Parts: sequence; structure tokens; C-alpha cells
Amino acid sequence: MLSKGYSSDFIEKLKSKNEIVSTISKYIHVEKKGRNYWACCPFHSEKTPSFCINEYDQYYHCFGCKESGDVITFIMKYENLDYPEAVEELAKNAGMELPKYSGDEKFLERKKEKDELLSILNLAREHYKANIYLKEAKPAQDYIKLRGLGRHELEDFEIGYSLNYSDLVNYLTEKGKKLEDIKKAGLIESGNKGGYYDVLAGRLIFPIVNASGDCIAFSARDLTGKSMAKYKNTPSTPVFDKSRTVYAINLVKKEKQANGIPNIIIVEGQIDVIAMHKAGFKQTVACLGTAFTYEHARELKRYSENIVLCFDGDFAGIKASLRAIPILETAGLNVKVAMLPDGKDPDEFLKEFGADKLKELLEKAVPATDFKILSVKKKYNISNPAEKAKFVAEALEVLRGLTSETEKDVYLKVVKDISGVPLDVLRRDLLGKAVEEKKEESVIKPLNVSTKALSYILACMLHRKDFVEIKFDLSKLIEDQNQKALYSLIKERESEGKELHVTTVFDYFDVDNLPEIKDIINYNFEEIKDEKQYFEECLWLVVESYLKDRQAKLTTMFKEASSQEERKKILEELNRITKQVKNKNLEDFNA
Repeated sequence: MLSKGYSSDFIEKLKSKNEIVSTISKYIHVEKKGRNYWACCPFHSEKTPSFCINEYDQYYHCFGCKESGDVITFIMKYENLDYPEAVEELAKNAGMELPKYSGDEKFLERKKEKDELLSILNLAREHYKANIYLKEAKPAQDYIKLRGLGRHELEDFEIGYSLNYSDLVNYLTEKGKKLEDIKKAGLIESGNKGGYYDVLAGRLIFPIVNASGDCIAFSARDLTGKSMAKYKNTPSTPVFDKSRTVYAINLVKKEKQANGIPNIIIVEGQIDVIAMHKAGFKQTVACLGTAFTYEHARELKRYSENIVLCFDGDFAGIKASLRAIPILETAGLNVKVAMLPDGKDPDEFLKEFGADKLKELLEKAVPATDFKILSVKKKYNISNPAEKAKFVAEALEVLRGLTSETEKDVYLKVVKDISGVPLDVLRRDLLGKAVEEKKEESVIKPLNVSTKALSYILACMLHRKDFVEIKFDLSKLIEDQNQKALYSLIKERESEGKELHVTTVFDYFDVDNLPEIKDIINYNFEEIKDEKQYFEECLWLVVESYLKDRQAKLTTMFKEASSQEERKKILEELNRITKQVKNKNLEDFNA
């Protein structure tokens, strides 16, 4: 077994208590078809399910993007965890006591560092929260009243205040925290005259909390009016990466568990999120002043497949929506856009029109393609022939991105209604432009004939094909060390009277980095017309390759032999091998 820090007995028990179908079902929708379960792959965008979960052998494979693994691998990839972290998560789910980890020392160091940073950040959160009620926090209290935030919002979002440059430093060092670790958490910097200062001094504090409830960073609003940056986030750290962090995801998780959510609403900033929650839209989140990423989309997909973008009703808001849509769609999410009036953000809209009006606006949210076409329309004066032509060209470019011919046809009629250009002309222009696709070049070196044949043989053995029968030891014929190790594992389980389930292979091999093992696990038997005949042909190919190699070596030995007796023995073996090769005789073969 790979040195992964836990015993094989513990991992086997862990997997048995975290059955793969029920575990994956907590994250994505799966359906049973035939003997297996199927889903749309969570690791790439698709509309037709190609993600297959094999219940008997407890592993998954996507026929689209080729991802595969066991229940531990799935948690690692979906939750973005290291191996020990995924094991810890599954042990928690199963109510199992986690044994001491004895693997990679570097992981233990990273975990210790992360734990200390989280401890510091969580202490800072509590300190800032306590400050908000002090008389010295009047600037923060005045701002909170101005924005109409009440006790519920303060508690739900754990809003705090940084009193000055030194208060936090003194508090954390009194708690036994080291200055270098507090700096590593992104909370302090060294001053020009020596010493350290709170980088968020004089600001209203918004803790950034992950789905597990840990504070991982802070976002803070300037209240002095002296800073160039109105909002400031603490920097990236080993526990905080803003390109994958969603603000208020912890509250959305809580709401989903308590009441369920129909969708997730994305707005632009923290105050908008808080205002939306206050108005009853508790499924609202925001990113942190950064471009929307695929990692953000994957985090959101854990809680809902339906997204409503509700960005500010200005040019920047439209651009932000147009950038986010393809990323969300690539992650397999259903996207709609709620279009706010020009110049309004969600907080302002709620103050002016109220929650009921916003609810109406959200219910009228348009699908992403409609929004794209309407956004193009806004750019041009359709009554001007030159601008109308530009509108049509850009609108057709939007339609070329659609995969469904039905969708294209439906939206062609929308473009026709806006532009007045006849449908047949639009259709001709849409189909007339060729789309060039770059084919991804393979970087995998081709395997030799014997190795390919062995892949099939080992796949048949691993997947327990009933026609498999080999009367000799295959190990001496296998050159690839990983294939040889897999063969030994199969034979070892066989000698113990046990079946080797595919899920166990992931415990012994780093499958993601071993394409030869991955190909065996996920062998596509559907391409083989007669599996038994092909197995026998592959077996002979491997034996023939071995025999011919042996022939070449014996011929060299014959030429170099110093005695007649030695030449005679070599010649006898050469004749026997030549006869075996000619007759394709496996019965008398013995490596």
C-alpha cells in the first residue's frame, strides 16, 4: 500500500462506512441505470451524464473528462482537500475515531500551521466583535445605523470594529500568539519605527467565514474617509484564497440545511449581501472584489445548481454578469440574470422599493442567453442600419456558443424580432461562418504492443471476467513495474480467497499519476467485439513477445558459447521456442 499515513484495515473500514453512491449523492444528483449509477460530472461541464459510479467495486469514472477514483479521491477533488483531510472528513461522517496520522511530515507541518492561523483568526474575530459595543466604536455604530443594520445582522455576519493600531496586537500576544504567526495570518505588519500594527485599524470588520464556520480572513470598510481604498481584504494566506472564497457561504449552508433554497443569488459586495439577508433573501452571497472564477462556481454548485446574478444596474454590473455567465455555465450551473434599474445596487433598490418589488424582479430574471442578447442590444441604435448590422453580428456570435440546435432556432427568432432581419438571412449567416476547433494534442507516449495487450489482460483479471484462465506465472513477462505490482496484488488476493475490488487499487497506487493503471481500471470493454477471443489473442501476444526476446538472447549466447555441449543445450531450447512460436502453443509454455 502507498505510504498514506493510515493502516489498510482502517482505510478499508472507512470506505465500508462511507459507501460511495450514498456519499457522492450528498453532493450531486445521481440516477441508477442498469447496474451502475450515473450523474453529470462535477469536474467538467456537461448536460448528458457521463459520470459513472460502480456500486459493486466502489469507484467512479467519468467517460468525458476521464476523472476516476474511490470515495476518498472524490472528497479530495470535490472539497479541495489533501488526502489526510479527506480521510478526516469521512471519518467524521462515519463517526469513526481517527487514528494518528503517520504519513508525510510536510503535511503535518502544513496542518499545524493552518490550525494555528485559524486559531489566531478566530480569536481576532471574537475580539473585533466585542469591540463593536464599546463607546470607542461610535464611528462604527453610526455607520451601522446609517445602513439600517440591526442586532440580527450584527450577530449573523459577526460584524466587528478595529479600535486602533495596537489593540489587536496586544490582545493576541496576551493570548500567547507569536507575532510572526499573527503577521502570517495577514492581520499585522511591521511599522517604520519598529513594532507591529493592525492593518485594519479604524475599519468596520466583516469576518470571512468558510463553510465549516472557521474565520479565514477579514474584509474591512474604511470609516475615516482618509484611505484610498474603501474596502480592504486581508492578504492570501495558507487558509485564505479569495479566488475560491465566497462571502456568506456559511450562512447559505445553514439556510439550506434548515429550510432548503431554490437558488443562490450572487451580488457584488458585503453590504448588498447583508441587505439581501435582512430582506429575507438568505441564499445570497458575494465574491470578494475579485474576478469570478471556476473555483467560486464549484463552491456554489455544492449548494444549488440554480444561480441568479443580481449585480449593480450599471455598465460595470453588466460587464461583471457577462464575465461570470460562461464560468458558471462551464461548471454546469443554470444561470439567470435579474436586471436592476440603471445606477441601482441591491441595497439601494431595497431601500427605495422594498423586498416585494425585489422579489418580483428576481422572479422575472431572464436566462443567460436572453441577457446576453439584451446586453448587445443596449450597445446599439437599431434604427441606424450600420449599428443594426453590428448588433446582428454580435447577437449571432452569442448564438454560436449554444450547443443545442433547438435553442439556436428559438433565439434566431428573438434576434429577428429585435432587428427585423428575415429569419432565412439570419440562419444563413449563422451557419455560414466556420468555427475552428483546436484538437488537443496527446502527451501520452504510445505503449508497445505487449504493454497494450497486458493492459487488457490485467483489466479482465481486475474486473473478474469469467473467461480468464492463465496456467502460468505472468509476472516474469511483465516489464512495467506498476503493471507487475497490480498483477501481484490480484494474485495475492486470489491466494487468500478474496476478490480484489477496484476501490482497493486506489489505496496501493497513485492512480491519477499512473496512466497505465488508470487505463486498466477504466478499460472500455464495449470496444471489444469478442472479449474471450481478444483475451486469448492478447495473452499469446505477450507470450510471443517474451519468446522472441528469449530467441534473440539465445542466438547471441549461441554465438558466444565456448563449448559444443553448451551450444547443444542452447540449440535445443531455441528449437523448442521456435516450435512454440510457429504453433502458437500456450499449453507447454512456462516462463
